This record gives sequence, C-alpha cells and structure tokens, in this order.
Amino acid sequence: MKSPRFLIPVILFIVATPLFLLGGIASAGAGHGNYVFAKVFFPFTMLSTILFGSIVGPFIALAIVQYPLYGLLIGTANEKRKFVPYTVGLVIIHAMAIVACFLLVRENFS
Repeated sequence: MKSPRFLIPVILFIVATPLFLLGGIASAGAGHGNYVFAKVFFPFTMLSTILFGSIVGPFIALAIVQYPLYGLLIGTANEKRKFVPYTVGLVIIHAMAIVACFLLVRENFS
C-alpha cells in the first residue's frame, strides 16, 4: 500500500475533479456562457479549440483525467520529498496555459 504522502494529494485531486468539471460546465452555459472557469480549470482542453474549433472527445477525456494526473504527479513528488519544486513547476505550467487560453482561444469561447 502507498504511503499517506502519496495518497493524500491523489485523493484530494480526485475529489476536486468533479467540482472543477461542474464549474467548467456551468461556466460554458451550454455554449452560451463565457468559458472563464473552463479556461482556468482546463486550459489544455480549451487550447485544443484553436485547432478543432470545438471541444472534441479526446480533450474532454483529458479534462476528466487532468486533475487525477496532477494528483499522481504531486503525490509522487511528495513521496520523494520534492513537493515544492514539482508543485511550483506544475502551477507555472498551468498558469502559462491559462494565459495562452485568454490570449489565443477564439471568440466563440470567450
């Protein structure tokens, strides 16, 4: 069995996932919303709209697994006593994707 150092971040991110998905879906407003929360919570999925013009199946799947993957990464880093550098790196990458979303995503998703 894995240690609590690993399990706690994984469980927290798994629990957060449906809440973030609900926020992103509510923000989209059935296509008539402003997508702000979707861009903040799921910037990689929203960036895919630049290429495809809509949110396509594989990137919906990415949105669903994004935060559990974050949890696995942070849990592994925590176990290796590298929590801070991995977390800072993840936050920077996520923040850069958010900025790119707000700068590049088409007006259909504004």
